[in-house]
Amino acid sequence: MQSQVPVEHRPEHDREQWVFINGVGAGYHWLQSSLDRLAYTFGRNITGVHNSTMGIVFDIIECLIQRNFSYATSDVRDAYAIIKENLLNPKYKKVILILHSQGGIEGGLVIDWLLDEMPRELLQDLEVYTFGNAANHFNNPFKTLSHARRNESEGESPQVSPAAIGTKTIRRIEHYANSEDCVSVWGILNFANIPNRYMGRVFVRPGSGHQFIQHHLDTMFTLGKDMKTLDTNDFMEMEVEVQPDELNRPTADETDTGDRVDHDEIDFPYNEMNGTDSLLQSDSSSRRKMKVKDLSRLWLYRNGASPIDGS
Repeated sequence: MQSQVPVEHRPEHDREQWVFINGVGAGYHWLQSSLDRLAYTFGRNITGVHNSTMGIVFDIIECLIQRNFSYATSDVRDAYAIIKENLLNPKYKKVILILHSQGGIEGGLVIDWLLDEMPRELLQDLEVYTFGNAANHFNNPFKTLSHARRNESEGESPQVSPAAIGTKTIRRIEHYANSEDCVSVWGILNFANIPNRYMGRVFVRPGSGHQFIQHHLDTMFTLGKDMKTLDTNDFMEMEVEVQPDELNRPTADETDTGDRVDHDEIDFPYNEMNGTDSLLQSDSSSRRKMKVKDLSRLWLYRNGASPIDGS
C-alpha cells in the first residue's frame, strides 16, 4: 500500500524510502489513513506493510506468540523482504522504518533478521522510529568486538557514551511513548530499563492513549489547518535533562544559521519518569536542560525537510 495524498517533490527524497508497519486492530482503511497522515507530516510518499487484524483479542494473542517465540508471520516476512530490497538498492541512501504497537514487535524481528544477514555498512543506512512499541527487545549491537571492549574499558555504558553511537550497527533508533499507555507500559517502558535490552533513545510523553494518529501523531507531530506540521507543540517544547559534556553543538533555535545537536553522537537510556517535564534521564547529577525538539531526529524530517547530515 502507498500513501495517496499529494506531497511536494524534492530531489533528495528520491534517495529515501519510507516504510510503515501498523499495530493491532488496523484494517485496510485505518492503514491508509495512517499512511496519508505520515505523508502529510513528513512530506514524503510512504509505503505500508499491512499487519492485518483478526479482531483485538486474536491480535493480542498473535502479539504474544510473536513476542515470546519470535514467530514471523507473513507480514513480518513481507516487511523483511521490502526492507532488505531497499537497503540493497544503491538508489537509496536512507531507509526509514516507522513502527506502531504490534508493528514494533514485527519490526524488531525484521531487524534481528537483518543483523544476521545484511552487511553492517548497509545497515548504517537504516533509521528506525517507533510509537507505542509493544516489543520486549530492540537490538542494535556494536559493529565490532573491539568497539564494545573499548567502550567497556572506559567504564561507560554503551547506551550513554557518545563515542559508542557511531560504532552501533544501526546509527539511528528513536522510540516515542505515552507514559500511561498500557501497551507501552507492557512493552517498551517495562523493558527499556534492562541494560542493553532496548537500544535507541526513548522519548516519553506524560499522558495516555495508544491510537497512532490520535494519541501519538496528533500530540507529538501536530498538523495545522493547512495539513502542514506545526513548528512547535507542547510535547516538543518539553524539557529534557542531559549531561552537558555530551553536547557540544547548538540547539534547535540556532539551526537556521548553523549546526544543531549531532544526533549520531548522543544517546540516553530511559530510566524512569519522575513526574516532571523531564522525559529523558541520564546517570549524571550534572545536567543541561534542552527540549525534546533539540534531540528528536524524526522532528527534523517534518514537512519534507531533512537533517543537515541527510543525503
